[in-house]
Amino acid sequence: MRPGQAPDVGPGQGQRRAVLAHFVAGLRAEQDSWRRLATQGEAPALEKHRSQLAAVETLLAGGIEEARARLRTGELAGLPVFVLDLHHVWDYFRSKFALRRLAEYRDCLAVADELAWACYRAPLAAALGAGTAPAKEPPLVSFSRAAAPRAHRRGDQYRELLPRGGIHTGAGLRLVRGLPFPVIDVPWYHASHLPALLTVAHEAGHHVEDDFGLAPEIGERLADAALPDAERERWRRWAGEVFADVCACVVCGVAYPGVLAETLGALVPEPAGPASLDHPPAAVRLGVCRAALERAGHPPAANWPKPLAATLDESADGTPAAAEVAAALLDGGYERLGGASLPELLAPRRPMPGAFREYPDMVHAGRLLAGVPSRHQRIPGVVAAAALAFMTDPDGYDSRRVGARATAEALGLRPKGPRADVPRTPARGAAPDAEPGRLLLGALLGEP
Repeated sequence: MRPGQAPDVGPGQGQRRAVLAHFVAGLRAEQDSWRRLATQGEAPALEKHRSQLAAVETLLAGGIEEARARLRTGELAGLPVFVLDLHHVWDYFRSKFALRRLAEYRDCLAVADELAWACYRAPLAAALGAGTAPAKEPPLVSFSRAAAPRAHRRGDQYRELLPRGGIHTGAGLRLVRGLPFPVIDVPWYHASHLPALLTVAHEAGHHVEDDFGLAPEIGERLADAALPDAERERWRRWAGEVFADVCACVVCGVAYPGVLAETLGALVPEPAGPASLDHPPAAVRLGVCRAALERAGHPPAANWPKPLAATLDESADGTPAAAEVAAALLDGGYERLGGASLPELLAPRRPMPGAFREYPDMVHAGRLLAGVPSRHQRIPGVVAAAALAFMTDPDGYDSRRVGARATAEALGLRPKGPRADVPRTPARGAAPDAEPGRLLLGALLGEP
């Protein structure tokens, strides 16, 4: 500065570049710290989310590199806004992962993620074995202010899902054009009522259909079903919803339609008019559920708990079309899933002895109400047992802390380690593999 010259107002170019470099480096450092939470240590806090965090890191990497390039070339105009856009996109995911580090939400979200994985894992393994799909990240469950659960598909534009504030740059807009993995939103109050989480299985069914390209085959099955001509177009529009319901029934058993009936009847009023055309009426959905349960080998409705049987008797549509649709979706294997059927993939069942064979699910529910563990061997079965315990004895459910105890029991069944070991299920009719160990190779989901 020359003698008598007034000092410059504000930082110079070098200082401004240094400040912006800190902004960019901070975002990169935050990505590194979250990766360590998923990969480092004996039991990383977020080890189940390794592949999802890696997918977000990949999504942001291009933007971070663009910001670094602008720092190198001195193109600083608008760079703070661009970095804020990167943070805005990251915050959509960051908030979901951060909740998994809070004790108030950690266990609930862990159970919900496991329910989604129970629906998704076997179809993924079958698709890998059949060579019809690459390795894919599983769905991530999140909370939402919406009154009903909702599935957001991989690749969907998700700008409207971001926190308020908007995206202000073209590069930011490119980042929100496609979700890097599926997301399942559930209402915030599901965190305080374990049975409601069974609805996650329905939303996971949507992701099974989308991620493994099952829509054409589902359509063909319904086209070949013995349905009245006047109803075919309706069932074609309803195909995705009824497929998701059938998946949830196979995974969760008779508890699912009970939870569905409560959700549809009490919490989410059925839409009226044209808006309802793309979704089956509640009675039709429950009728398909009842038919699907019996078709998949669950006990007949006469053996269901009285509150559940009464609910479905009053509200379910028992027309022959429901039975035909259930049969079309459940019978026979899916080509894109290596020729396996939904019951084969989603419902490995353990036989019960003697008198319990007619209705094993109530045995597990009775144990919870008696104050002891359900002893079910699968996480969806534990949650379903808790739901049945609530339906049959709401007061006992509360007084014996069934929700908290079932949550702890379910999480005790969760395997250790990341969801990277997805054995490939060989397609039906395939020649025996000359190297059996290859069938046990993981799909390497989650490796950064």
